[in-house]
Amino acid sequence: RAPQPRARAPGHPSPPWNSRRAMSVSPKAPAVATGRWSLATFLLVAMWYSTSMLAITTSKMAMQSLKVPLTLCSAQFLTATMVAGAVMAAQRMPFEVGGWGAAAMLGRVSAAYTLGFFFTNLAFSMASASFVETVKSGEPISTVVLALALLGERESAVTYASLLPVVVGVAMASAGEAAGGLGAFASTLASNLGFSARAVYAKQLKQKFNSIPSSSSDVCLFFHISWMGLVVLLPLAVHQETASWRDALSTESFSIATFVSVVGLNGLMYTAYNQFSFMVLSRVDTASHAVLNVCRRVCVIAATTVFFGTPLSRANVAGIVVAVMGMCCFTRTKSRPSSAKVKV
Repeated sequence: RAPQPRARAPGHPSPPWNSRRAMSVSPKAPAVATGRWSLATFLLVAMWYSTSMLAITTSKMAMQSLKVPLTLCSAQFLTATMVAGAVMAAQRMPFEVGGWGAAAMLGRVSAAYTLGFFFTNLAFSMASASFVETVKSGEPISTVVLALALLGERESAVTYASLLPVVVGVAMASAGEAAGGLGAFASTLASNLGFSARAVYAKQLKQKFNSIPSSSSDVCLFFHISWMGLVVLLPLAVHQETASWRDALSTESFSIATFVSVVGLNGLMYTAYNQFSFMVLSRVDTASHAVLNVCRRVCVIAATTVFFGTPLSRANVAGIVVAVMGMCCFTRTKSRPSSAKVKV
């Protein structure tokens, strides 16, 4: 029987697929680092961080140039569908959905995932990238709430307590000149709910339909939720954003070639950053990956702040630090064996 994917803490972003045999990683590669990291591991972490920063930066650049979040989502989902489909074809994996019941559950996962991406891109069009990334650090809160409401999973008191500094830090980082307004804040919170619901529904899918390909291989899951989202996104983009495209194309200052290049690079970087993330996870333990993911978010916030020249007050900087510390505490409590979930 194929080895099962390693569990991860709710709330920290991870690639949509995690079946090691479905990735372009040799099965003989070290699964978990027990001592010193190899040079290859350091290089993979560097590529993970670099592609992540490029993905976030190009998202913000695209939304600054033209506010068409549905178009950007469509490009991201198209790239994801093509890459995941190519991986499945290369691995000779089945493409079937698995029946109407499984299709309906996949539709829930896809809807939540699609809404998460849409609201993220919408937030980038209204606020600074550093603001959006800081508020997105509160995703563990929505994940814990939804897991309790939909799955009946209750966390330990220590885990709940570790969420308090995240709330305080996000509030501090969202104040003053660096704030993106109520609309941006609400959009980012909605994206957190979308991605948290995606994680919860994906778990339900694997519990109720554990025999279908999408349950045994997350690359199959990623492929199906991507093409399902794309089918919905493309008509909406044409209907809702045609006028924006018409106005932009009639403006001499708008460069269609530059915009298409940025959006194309964005789709590739999002796909690459997800894949590099799991290549790293195949070499280190889950707790180390969670800490690396926190550090990645810090690097993204710092890089986008410098790149876009976002002004930050001392309170904003302190809020980012407090939120990151809260994330570290949360991932640490989740990685402990004593933090096992309790059904209620």
